[in-house]
Amino acid sequence: MRTQSWRAFVVAAVGLFAGVEAQTGSLQDLGSLLADQKNLTTFYSLIKKYPDILLKLPSQSGVTILAPNNDAFDKIPYTQLNAAFENNDQDTIINVLSYHILQGQKMADQLIPGTPVFLPTLLNDAKWSNVTGGQNVENVKQAGDVVVFVSGQGSRATLTQADLSFSGGVVQVIDSLLIPPTNLTSTTTAFNLTSYQGSLYAADQLSNFTDTPNYTLFAPNNAAFQALGSAISSMSVEDLTSVLDFHVLPNQVIFSTALKNGTTWTTKQGGNITVRHSGNNVFIDSSQLLTTDILLANGVLHVIDNVLNPQGAGAIPNPDLPTQVPAFASASPVADLPFTTAIPCTESCPVSSTSGSGSSTASVNAATTSSSSAFTTRSSSGLGVAMARETGLAGMGKAGLMVALGGAVMMI
Repeated sequence: MRTQSWRAFVVAAVGLFAGVEAQTGSLQDLGSLLADQKNLTTFYSLIKKYPDILLKLPSQSGVTILAPNNDAFDKIPYTQLNAAFENNDQDTIINVLSYHILQGQKMADQLIPGTPVFLPTLLNDAKWSNVTGGQNVENVKQAGDVVVFVSGQGSRATLTQADLSFSGGVVQVIDSLLIPPTNLTSTTTAFNLTSYQGSLYAADQLSNFTDTPNYTLFAPNNAAFQALGSAISSMSVEDLTSVLDFHVLPNQVIFSTALKNGTTWTTKQGGNITVRHSGNNVFIDSSQLLTTDILLANGVLHVIDNVLNPQGAGAIPNPDLPTQVPAFASASPVADLPFTTAIPCTESCPVSSTSGSGSSTASVNAATTSSSSAFTTRSSSGLGVAMARETGLAGMGKAGLMVALGGAVMMI
């Protein structure tokens, strides 16, 4: 049945895209281009092994393929992708590959140094991406014309070979695989935002903040919660929920480039927050932005150094202070991290066990999520990916299978 469907697709491709070679001049098709790049043999074998990825490609607008070089795949055992590639998890691999394909053609010289751009990809599977228009990847040109792509949990890949044009778009070669953005729990764990994560558990808001699409979150760091102490840890669930909602911009994914001086934004709580710039520093009310543009499965997260107070909206920062004064008058600093006890135990948890002579407590690994991989999708399933093996369609060579790509016919 699968062979018949592919044959039908090939027939349709030939009928729809006949004559493309004359329109595109001397440009190679993707298969020929990849076959000629000795540093892309692993990526090429993956495309041949999992040709379903090609069904996602647009027929006319063209694409940009961020192709990891062979060295990038050697790094897989040290990444969140390891289990999926080891287990040949087809669904995971296809979605990871989808995250390496940008909508439209993006040339390296289009970047302005120092200004990040956020590019939508073809990753739009609901299990992996809960943002409108396809999951994003950050692209920025740094000093010395170094071009970097930033993906989930801050993973970085550097452009090593630019602007390899083919008949349906352009290939940009990178030195690491991109990691699709993870859910809020995995991301806050990776960035040590444990008090913020714990406050979401305490207010019973974690599912809401994780599963709602198109969220922009301002997450206070641990020191911000410690500076408040009981002023926040003793709040009722209703009051804590109101504070947390004041840190959310709903129904929109707002990257740092949109946080212009003097702009105001309406929060999920209903009140407004104000953006102010002072030199190179950016403030949200009276809290300073510390880390920006952390991609999430359902939006983006920015780390701030103060907990915002919905009762003190419009608080003005003092740029001369190294750390802003807490926005809550009853703040009482503590050494412990508030709310961390609300985080469920997932590893080496003490559990009760009963023996013939009585009961005792033993420490066991009672993990409720996969400890072998920090990569989790919306459904919290573990992720891992294995090296491509030459099976099935993978051994067909250049003349194997014809597919439509970016308005062109290619052979894989």
